[in-house]
Amino acid sequence: MKSFSLVLVSSLLLACACAKAPPPAPASLTPAVASAGDPPLIPIGTKMKCPVSGDPFTVDEKTQQLVYQGKRYAFCCSDCPPEFRKHPEKFAKK
Repeated sequence: MKSFSLVLVSSLLLACACAKAPPPAPASLTPAVASAGDPPLIPIGTKMKCPVSGDPFTVDEKTQQLVYQGKRYAFCCSDCPPEFRKHPEKFAKK
């Protein structure tokens, strides 16, 4: 009986340890929010070119925007803002 309990407990621990954690939820695109002193948000419906990819896109409610040196930039997808943050001087237009 003792060995059966030990096997059962060991099996349960092993099953718990091997269980995969659920994958992380995908990063959601949050609407841009203007802070005091920042330039106004780029309006929904504005046609633009992404400063990182150069792809044309239309600003919508999920478009990510950020401010760099007093100018607001909008991006075509969620992959572009991190790249812009790494090398803003490369992508920022003066």
